[in-house]
Amino acid sequence: MPRSVLAPFVLALVVALALAAPAAVRGQTVLVRVVEGESMAPSFGALAYLVDSEGGMVRNTLTDERGRALFVGIPSGTYRVRVEMIGMATAETGLFEISEGTTITEELRMESSAIQLEGLEVELEAGRCSVRPGGEGLLVAEVWDEARKALSAASFTDQRGSYRYETVRYDRSLDRDGVILNEDQQKREGYMSTPFESRPAEDLAENGFVQRDGRDFVYYAPDAAVLLSDAFLDTHCFRMAGRREGGLVGLGFEPTGERKSVPDIAGTLWLDSETAQLRWLEFEYQYLDPEMTSPEVGGRVDFERMPDGTWIVPEWWIRMPVMATQTNFQGERRPFIARFHQTGGLVLEAREAGGRSLGQRAQTGGVEGVVMDSIGVPLAGVRVGVVGSNQEFFTDGEGKFSITGLTEGRYQVRFVDARLEQAGYIPEPVPRDVIRGELGYMEYHMPSMGDVLFEACRGVERPEGSVVLAGTVVNERGRAVPDVTVRVSWTGFYQAGGGWVDTENPNGLTQTTDGFETSTSSTGFFHFCGVPAGTALKLYAASGEVESDEYTVEISEFDTGALRVVELPQR
Repeated sequence: MPRSVLAPFVLALVVALALAAPAAVRGQTVLVRVVEGESMAPSFGALAYLVDSEGGMVRNTLTDERGRALFVGIPSGTYRVRVEMIGMATAETGLFEISEGTTITEELRMESSAIQLEGLEVELEAGRCSVRPGGEGLLVAEVWDEARKALSAASFTDQRGSYRYETVRYDRSLDRDGVILNEDQQKREGYMSTPFESRPAEDLAENGFVQRDGRDFVYYAPDAAVLLSDAFLDTHCFRMAGRREGGLVGLGFEPTGERKSVPDIAGTLWLDSETAQLRWLEFEYQYLDPEMTSPEVGGRVDFERMPDGTWIVPEWWIRMPVMATQTNFQGERRPFIARFHQTGGLVLEAREAGGRSLGQRAQTGGVEGVVMDSIGVPLAGVRVGVVGSNQEFFTDGEGKFSITGLTEGRYQVRFVDARLEQAGYIPEPVPRDVIRGELGYMEYHMPSMGDVLFEACRGVERPEGSVVLAGTVVNERGRAVPDVTVRVSWTGFYQAGGGWVDTENPNGLTQTTDGFETSTSSTGFFHFCGVPAGTALKLYAASGEVESDEYTVEISEFDTGALRVVELPQR
């Protein structure tokens, strides 16, 4: 089964203390105060770099609530400080000399540099694809510079690793339409450098974003460090990717195409057109084997600025193909995508080392509603849940239910009435989209037994005197079994000249056996339209060499039909 790179939930505690160096340690201090040009208000959360005379970075840090950036224990030499912040022009001090035992104090003013993301400019530059975008007046270069600032702050946050994260990691199976079939979740809490981490950029450039591990494939997503790396920037070009609802503008990237033998990624960085803040990255895999290629194979990485100016990945996911083989008419076996496997995670909460919450609480979604019978009367005690989860809820006296804490995606909401279940009927699940931060509402009308039988054979012509036989095939655990064969048969007698005789085998009559065969649906449901009433019916299910017991059913001619449960033993 394909696997994705897993976030390393490793317990680690890193506490950075900005203290004056002891007298025994030789080192100097640089203190920079950063303010906004017009208001002179402190710039909180700006990323400050201490660089040497050759332009190499020596240290980096974020400005605090007073706009201060402090660098301690600096060797003697020549330096300057460069400061950048989203929506602001990059500012630099002049070169300054620092000698033994000295403290340098500087002040920098940052001027607004809001990007004018006009729709016309986006369209004009949509066709250009630039490696390492740069150049005065180019929109793609300006947008990349704002995205780069957010990625740099996110990379700095990862390296600092001073947060205690509460996270949830999930693995889910989806059908080809993206509907969730099952899901497993695990919650973790502890200090970690980052809840999401990729492979080194050089390894991804050399071996690809999809790598073999024995018979399996490992799928990787890029983190901030990868997107900023020389290995990535040298092998990908950037272009404007248009607009999106919610005031977003896209900066697309794609491989330069020089190494199509190595799996790569193409995608879009989405930024807020008003604040220029990076919102998320979405990507898809390139240069896979043709049978593994699909627009659904890809992933997403979200970015969020925290109150203290740091940036984290609050949510991420990767969707991978699950392959199977099928045989064509010529007997050739060919692989195809049978379903998808999606793995991801989200940060429920992030706390500082002292325990203070940074206010990051991931928004999950849910579904609430009411269940009624076929004439609109609320039903109590109906089991409600989502397919693939063991968590179920019961409707209250007013038929109401509420399912919360669901991650975003398309779910199948299941409704089970105990009386219908005992009779052999479980309704088809209802697909429902769960949106982050929203609690969707739905009303569900539970059918009566008569409704089930009528709907099962709606529009089907049936012989006079016939009835409907329907039901569900379950395993020994009571779970519905799809795609199994169900057969019903009966024995009757005909007299000379024709005519059905409903009696035991007398002399002079001809005995015949008749019947039907069908397969169960995805919920294990089966139905037969037009079986004879008042006759002993033999009913059984089979899957390969496994067969159920034979059930005898007799339905009165005064009834519409009957529902039955057939238990199929496990292999």
